[in-house]
Amino acid sequence: MKQLLWKGSIIITAMVLFMTPPFHGYALIPPLLPFGGWTVITPIPCTCTASVLWTYMEPLYLSNVPMTGPMTYIPEVTVPFEYFTLTAPGAPHKGAYVAGVPTCWMYAGYFCYPLEAVGTMAFAGVGLPGGK
Repeated sequence: MKQLLWKGSIIITAMVLFMTPPFHGYALIPPLLPFGGWTVITPIPCTCTASVLWTYMEPLYLSNVPMTGPMTYIPEVTVPFEYFTLTAPGAPHKGAYVAGVPTCWMYAGYFCYPLEAVGTMAFAGVGLPGGK
């Protein structure tokens, strides 16, 4: 009887320890950074990675200082807001991105090479073309 009680208490303790939710869940989600800008070059499909689009944005606001740079857009992953016309030329974009993810690979010669980008859009909203 003592042995059954001992095994039962060990099983219940293990269940309580391993089935409790974590107190800090921020490490499970990748850090999203804000961005904003206008698309200048229409999306270029990446030839080695399926359904990834590479687009160049100018100006690209990642901080207080505007810059220029490419962003990648994955239709199955990126959550669109507003008018659902992401990467439309001349439309202002605003959202969040994951920095430094090499998702666009282009075929050149016999191999595929990464096409550098600032990051991959996690979610984005688009205003009307012309910024109005």
